[in-house]
Amino acid sequence: MAPFLRLSLVLFLLCAVGVALSDLLLASSFWLSQRYGFHPSLLMNQIVYFSFAGLFLLVLSRFGLAMPALIIDDCRLAQALFRSDELTQGKWIVLAILLAKSLIGGYVAGMLPFWLAGWLWPYLRLPWWSLSIASVAAVIAVEPYMFIGFAMMYTIRSTLPTHTSALAQQFA
Repeated sequence: MAPFLRLSLVLFLLCAVGVALSDLLLASSFWLSQRYGFHPSLLMNQIVYFSFAGLFLLVLSRFGLAMPALIIDDCRLAQALFRSDELTQGKWIVLAILLAKSLIGGYVAGMLPFWLAGWLWPYLRLPWWSLSIASVAAVIAVEPYMFIGFAMMYTIRSTLPTHTSALAQQFA
């Protein structure tokens, strides 16, 4: 359980760094717009922010196979991260699809209690905190299934001989 928690913490910290960098980029765009008299709309700022956050999440998804490597092959933390990086090399389209599926699925699951409450509001009055709890529970229930694609990609890619493992076998 300890390696799982360590890897989860490392991935969470990497994600937090990405969000902080996106925030810094948005703040610098505000500063530049004020300095040079350009006043972008709220939509433009959101597009800039989500574009850079999305690009960072796509880069971070290169480590999406680290968890399957840790669980399936019992790799250590650094091994799992390097193995994930090696197996996802050149697979940007697949990673983008898996990332989009996870983000969209998580968004729909998280918003579903609020949408249902909006439709049922005249008939059923729920406290706001119960909707938040239902939202978190829905995301927790849905997200593991969203990561099945990463586990499948790992099992398929790890059975194929890689350039590094073929080179290592030659020198052995």
